Amino acid sequence: MLAADAHLCIDYGTATTTAMLSTPDGGWYPIVVGGVSVLPSGVWLDPATGRLLTGTPALQAARSRPETWLAEPLRHIAADSITLADATLDPIEAVSAVLGGIATHAAMLAGAPISRLTLVVPCWWGPRRRHQLRRAAEKTGLPAPRLIADAVAVAAHWTAWSGSFLPAGASVLVVNAGAGGIAIALVGALDDGVQLLAHHLVPDSDAATLDAALAEHLITSTLSTGQQLWQQLGTPERAVDRHQLLEAVRTGKEALGQQTMRTAIALPAPHPPATLDRDMLTAASAGLRQRLPAAMAQVLAAADTHRDDLTAVLLTGGHATLPGITDTVRETTGLIPTLLPRQDAAAEGALRIAASTGNPAPAAAVPEAPPPRIRSGWRALVTPGLLAIAAIALFAEALGASWVDTFQGRASAYFLRRPQLGVSGMLIALACWSTAMGITHLLHTAARTPGEQATSTRIARQALLTAAGTGLALAAGFGVYASAYMNIPRMSFAQWPILFALPIVILASTAGLLITRIRPGDIPSWVRGYRTPVLPALVAATGILITEVAASGFMPAFIRLGLPASTFVRLGMFVLGAGIGLAITRHRITRLIAATSLGLSFAVIYTWRTADHYHWAFAAVLLWWALTTAAVHTIRSASPLINSHWQRLIG
Repeated sequence: MLAADAHLCIDYGTATTTAMLSTPDGGWYPIVVGGVSVLPSGVWLDPATGRLLTGTPALQAARSRPETWLAEPLRHIAADSITLADATLDPIEAVSAVLGGIATHAAMLAGAPISRLTLVVPCWWGPRRRHQLRRAAEKTGLPAPRLIADAVAVAAHWTAWSGSFLPAGASVLVVNAGAGGIAIALVGALDDGVQLLAHHLVPDSDAATLDAALAEHLITSTLSTGQQLWQQLGTPERAVDRHQLLEAVRTGKEALGQQTMRTAIALPAPHPPATLDRDMLTAASAGLRQRLPAAMAQVLAAADTHRDDLTAVLLTGGHATLPGITDTVRETTGLIPTLLPRQDAAAEGALRIAASTGNPAPAAAVPEAPPPRIRSGWRALVTPGLLAIAAIALFAEALGASWVDTFQGRASAYFLRRPQLGVSGMLIALACWSTAMGITHLLHTAARTPGEQATSTRIARQALLTAAGTGLALAAGFGVYASAYMNIPRMSFAQWPILFALPIVILASTAGLLITRIRPGDIPSWVRGYRTPVLPALVAATGILITEVAASGFMPAFIRLGLPASTFVRLGMFVLGAGIGLAITRHRITRLIAATSLGLSFAVIYTWRTADHYHWAFAAVLLWWALTTAAVHTIRSASPLINSHWQRLIG
């Protein structure tokens, strides 16, 4: 049973609704009804009883009786009445039915009535719509609500989860591509707090208009009688077919927005299914994209702000993943927009504002929770295991091929490939790094609640810092063992694996210290952004082993197949060069060219005396990755302000 004081925040959107519940004991809970956290905003009027259904039951009833289905009550909130079939409905009644249903469920979860209410409203709403929404909330018996503009709420969510701070004068452009239309707003940090500076609703950018255009194009381009069928679907007799078609198109559109290339759409019987692809979606949304630059420029001009003054650009809403939207926003603002994947971002941000009177809620507001349950994580250990095996193999081969000559009890000459010893230290540190990153990815992929996300971040931080310490200790252990093995007085080889491992150790330490500044929902993509060169490292290590084993004369005869050792030496150099080529670029064709050319070059120009230089080349490539790609990625992810300056620098 939770505390008696319960604070509910509802983001009642045009098509969907999300809600968050907080309690004084620090609990933050998304409202889940029937296993669904994103609820339909529509209502269905039962013509027999006059009862209003909400949520999933209303959506299911509308599939067979769509004539009394009101999909978007929020559109009509300023109207006096709505006609559904032969019935007249007060829009206040429709909105209050949805709010009341969510509040009832939240009160059951809290074990007490809702004592505080916050509602998210579109940034472009005026006094009349705001007043009507207040009436709808009060009609359910809920407390008088506090209304917070969606753009301000989204900005609060972003600053809280990214760990960013907006100093006075900073501004954030919010592009909310929701079902009600694309609303562009500028949120600024002024001396008296964060405020909405300017806003604009892009005309004809709502989801219903796009869905209808897609459905019409799909039918008219697929069927010879498509135009006639489309006109028939507009009649009351074909209301069920039209409703089902538009629902299928909406679902297909959402799938295409998630990088699916094509999807099948069921057409009204007896017609066969039609294919909706990304090209159709791109063409249908072309006009919408063309209106975005002017709308963004209008908002910036109204707020007396230049695009170079923007701290960040946030992209949210169901249409945020439409083809070309991200590119259009980036080209117009000069910044890569941050896509907010959480559909309850506005509800969570508004709850933070209301709970802290304008400042993001402290970290303590996220409840302690056990780590998420990971169903299968053994695959994450394969990569670090292979790297560790490669490191140990290189280390063992380096010692096995070494020798020391003594004269009068003192070492007069010795041989040990010190760069190879250093590479083994670098690989063992990379194995520790890969282990920590695998744990981080598994935890945050499985996390579902803010509490689990916070716990996962703390565990990931410990894992990364532990990886740094363990990697350095193992590399030092390699060096100490090598020094003892060679047994040369006043000479140590410990510095070689330590120095080679140091960049990876510094990287892991930096990532561990900064990971708490990264929004938990972004951490899985943050992990992927490192692009740890595991395959190039394994390929190059294999090449070094083949070369050194063949050159030392210890290669078994059944492997040599009667071929001279020099053949395998040059084969190993080819593999080493290929590994380096794979590491210096990410483009598929360029990688193939680089791997082939470097492999052939290494194989042709190899000599016994130049072997160490090739080991240095491999270490240099890993060093370049650690100090540029990985380090820059860490700092940019942890500081959106630095990220925005970096984008302008390279863009």
